[in-house]
Amino acid sequence: MTAILHLRSITCLQQAETGTDELYVTFNGTKRSLPNMTQGQTKNLSDEFLFMGSPQLSLFENDGDHWYDRDDFIAKHTIPQSPADLTLDFKATSGHAVPAHYALSVSITPGP
Repeated sequence: MTAILHLRSITCLQQAETGTDELYVTFNGTKRSLPNMTQGQTKNLSDEFLFMGSPQLSLFENDGDHWYDRDDFIAKHTIPQSPADLTLDFKATSGHAVPAHYALSVSITPGP
């Protein structure tokens, strides 16, 4: 059985960097860029992913391709295959001077 993960919107509760956070997600081997965010912003999303099983959705803040500074992992969630409307809480827990905190609204629907 397949399912579809729909990314609906993202809200920045606490940004990690001065200026803007440059975000992306990884899901089931696919990387997708998200809008740049500042604290207090909510932006609509329209990305969709077809999947089977229970893969993980991970959120990162992009620090560029530098040998001295890797992208910041914020958090991850395991995505269930059963239909649902969820708000996922992504909060960095360590390794950050200012821990990034985001809320990501998603829905899961049956696949084709």
